Amino acid sequence: MTHDVTYDDLATMWATRDPMPEGVVEKALVSIAMEDLDAEYELMHLVERRRELAGTRRDNDETLTIVFSGSTCSLMMRVSSLGDGVRRVDGWVSPPRRVRVTMKQEAGEHAAESDGKGRFEIERVPGGFSRAVITDLGDVDAESDDDSQSLFATPTFEL
Repeated sequence: MTHDVTYDDLATMWATRDPMPEGVVEKALVSIAMEDLDAEYELMHLVERRRELAGTRRDNDETLTIVFSGSTCSLMMRVSSLGDGVRRVDGWVSPPRRVRVTMKQEAGEHAAESDGKGRFEIERVPGGFSRAVITDLGDVDAESDDDSQSLFATPTFEL
């Protein structure tokens, strides 16, 4: 006796044995919505993501360290919870230089410029799915006809 397997049978089997993770569709839509399709970025890759507790059991004492790297630029961020779903981001770009770091989220953008040592801070940013975009500011005092800027972007990550 043979049993003809249909696509509906396969879909039912996979839905039972390996259901789609909760929220995956929303995550994908947020990622697509945050893309700047007209800009060309060098996509950085995640090197490290580590959670640390600051010594107490309260959630707002938790910090998160995230490190991304590209071919010519690295980004390290220390994310601290301020409570009520709000985060503070302290970051460093390496090699040190002046950049604009823009944290893009579905609800908006939060940006900061680094100092000459590559250090920046975003004092208040909502938690949630985010993407960091780094724009090299170069020498803003130099007069140049070249409008090209180095752009780096991280994949979507959760703060």
